[in-house]
Amino acid sequence: MDFWFVALISISIAVLLKALINLLSHNKNPNHKLPPGPRRIPIIGGLFWLRKTSTDVESILRSLHAKLGPIVTLGIRSRPAIFIADRYLAHQALVHDGAVFADRPPALTTGKILSRNQCNISSAFYGPNWRLLRRNLSAEILNPSRVRTYSHARKWVLQILMDRLVSDSKTGDVVVKEDDLQKMSYLKAVVLEGLRRHPPGHFVLPHAAHVIDQ
Repeated sequence: MDFWFVALISISIAVLLKALINLLSHNKNPNHKLPPGPRRIPIIGGLFWLRKTSTDVESILRSLHAKLGPIVTLGIRSRPAIFIADRYLAHQALVHDGAVFADRPPALTTGKILSRNQCNISSAFYGPNWRLLRRNLSAEILNPSRVRTYSHARKWVLQILMDRLVSDSKTGDVVVKEDDLQKMSYLKAVVLEGLRRHPPGHFVLPHAAHVIDQ
């Protein structure tokens, strides 16, 4: 009992110290002004966002954009996140000034594990490593000649799927229900690939910019 009490107190103190350090480090740079947004509350603000879904966040962003303008700041995690609702401003930031905002923010511990310490093309920091990953993807994996070498495997898998559909349809006693959709791994993979190429969410690929003190 004493061990768990000491562990809980130690974790609480560590979290409070981290929040205090983040708050003080943010106040050390008064010249780096952020766009308007609701006031950030350490720890409590993070707990508030844990109960929110992507649909809730979208409605909150709509109301904030209507009140504060096309650019707002939200303290969703340990660092502030800036959301741009105007497509012209987004084009200016991500295309015209793409090199400035091409970096990725540091990932959390779980994110580092899933991304192999941010060593994949979607989460790697902008620099030589990211350029190498992009060159390997475009010149090797997605090269037309390399894609053609996978054509036999794709045809083989599609033929298996088609043969299974034909055999199941001949029996006449197979009824596809809504619960069966969870078992269709190939359909889920197609849907996930479509979401990856055309993401509807706000947090799929966050961008980051390094501010250099003058």
